[in-house]
Amino acid sequence: MPSKLTDTPTSLIPADDAARLHALEGYQLLDARSEKVLDDVVAATARLFGVSNAMLSIVEKDEVLVKAPYNLPVTIERIPRAQSLCSATILQDETAVFEDLNQASAPDVDVSLVQQLGLSFYAGHNLRTPDGYNIGTLCLYDGPPRQFSEPEQALLATLAGLVMRLLELRRTLGAHAESTAVLWEPVYRAVGGQLARLTALAERTTPPGGPVQLTAAEAREAAGIVGIIDQIVAATLKRV
Repeated sequence: MPSKLTDTPTSLIPADDAARLHALEGYQLLDARSEKVLDDVVAATARLFGVSNAMLSIVEKDEVLVKAPYNLPVTIERIPRAQSLCSATILQDETAVFEDLNQASAPDVDVSLVQQLGLSFYAGHNLRTPDGYNIGTLCLYDGPPRQFSEPEQALLATLAGLVMRLLELRRTLGAHAESTAVLWEPVYRAVGGQLARLTALAERTTPPGGPVQLTAAEAREAAGIVGIIDQIVAATLKRV
């Protein structure tokens, strides 16, 4: 569903946006090609929280790139920055949560597209570079409104940190594609086992036919698994 480009309100543009965009260029993320390692982390995240949709968003100058989408209702590669809640999320350091977009949303963000897709819930956390620039988000969407507890917010932040670590590794090894498959294979083999543990946890904690709210203990268990993945990626970064 293509969207008409609209001007981005100045309130959605951080003061350091030029430097932020320069930092973003170094990650070479500005295409929507599928990459298995990113797709699988986003899919595991969606299943863990029991939401219908998830993605990485990359906030460009005028648009937001949909990277590694999971189960979006329609195929979307980019949307105007003014229509993305992730544009507002990158303005803050904490997790952004809108439990019911019919009741409240970020100022100056046009949520009409999200509502047309039947989505009422949003939660997102920044992909923050080591030098402090928020280049995008790991975000969740769901149809019905739902609560999102503090332990869940902390877990989403931990997962976003893992994604950023993977993007750092991606910058070193290159995109996870055919030409770099031999470099990524040992990483993916190690990471894949832990992602399977996350998926098994999701299957154990998600009730049939209904949304899940992770308990504090379940969120800690998941964070422990994510921590192992992060250690694997960090150790790989040190070796390359």
